[in-house]
Amino acid sequence: MKPATLLVLLAGLCLLIAGCSSNTTVSDDIVASVNGKQITTADLEKAYQGRINGAQQLPTPEEAQALKFQLLTQMINDEILLQMASANGLTATDAEVETKFTDLKSQYTEEKFQGMLKDQKMTADDIKAEMRKGLTVEKLITKEITQRITVSDAEIKDLFEKNRASFNLPEGYHLQHILVTPVQEQQITNGKRDDAKSPADAKTKAEKLFRDIQGGQDFGLVARDWSEDSDTAPNGGDLGFQPIAKLEEIDPKVSQAVQRLKIGESSPLLETKYGYHILKLLERDSGGQKDLTSPQVEAQIRQVIFNRKEEMLRAAFSETARNKAKIENYLAERLLDSVGKANTAAAGSGTNAETKKEEPKDEKGDAKK
Repeated sequence: MKPATLLVLLAGLCLLIAGCSSNTTVSDDIVASVNGKQITTADLEKAYQGRINGAQQLPTPEEAQALKFQLLTQMINDEILLQMASANGLTATDAEVETKFTDLKSQYTEEKFQGMLKDQKMTADDIKAEMRKGLTVEKLITKEITQRITVSDAEIKDLFEKNRASFNLPEGYHLQHILVTPVQEQQITNGKRDDAKSPADAKTKAEKLFRDIQGGQDFGLVARDWSEDSDTAPNGGDLGFQPIAKLEEIDPKVSQAVQRLKIGESSPLLETKYGYHILKLLERDSGGQKDLTSPQVEAQIRQVIFNRKEEMLRAAFSETARNKAKIENYLAERLLDSVGKANTAAAGSGTNAETKKEEPKDEKGDAKK
């Protein structure tokens, strides 16, 4: 990103965050203030390190500044919502935090859990603090937004009629999926935070998971804990309904294996260019034109409408809450100030160079005194 582009970005964000005043007396240890509650440089640095932890390539100085600015914007928005939740008595309880923490920890051995803390440079208390914030904000969102959303039969019918062609479906296979890749992944979302980093590691891991499945372990739990497909691991490897053409794109041997499966059966261990796959067939659908008598279609449309409303209302709620808050973004001021000083210094340097270049000369070529 060029310096001029960064300046434009920061200026735009400064206007968005209502708090870019010319306060020069605030300590450098403070990067923002929300209704008098300070956000410190240490808070921001901790969030930044958490974001870049494990990245294969560190950001450039300009990229780092831009990322910190984005993180601070989110921290400001979160602080506004946390204060609103507290004022409404919606702060997550110790019991709720402990339940969520226990559920997270149960997905690891003690050794793996301590390793995860070390890798992420966090303590158990840090994790609990983040959980408390997340649970608290969700309580507020549920009260103010989620509980108020309704989806009418008329809305469902209208969306279906406008998209009827989208429900003329090919034959589909509802699958669960476990993937193990032979390379290090940038994002790992499985419960064990486990990632095979070489072809040999991938083969060993995949063979073990296949034996676990064959031995009767629950496919969804194995996928959630160990699969390296970041999109599906959190929901137990659920791929939804997939047409044969889509499976063919992955690899012909995958589509062939799926077509031979009976409902409830798992595939052999399959190797493709993406890594090792294990699939389980949950349902088979003959395809054709679907209508609203299908519970699956009705439920799918209802969820689409609900998600659209929730996304819009979340954004509106956050914006309205921010309008009512008193925000001071000192990081924005400092970044803009530093860019301005750099431009002034560069302009001054250029002027001096021109002045020196145009010094008058005498007839011998020496500079006149």
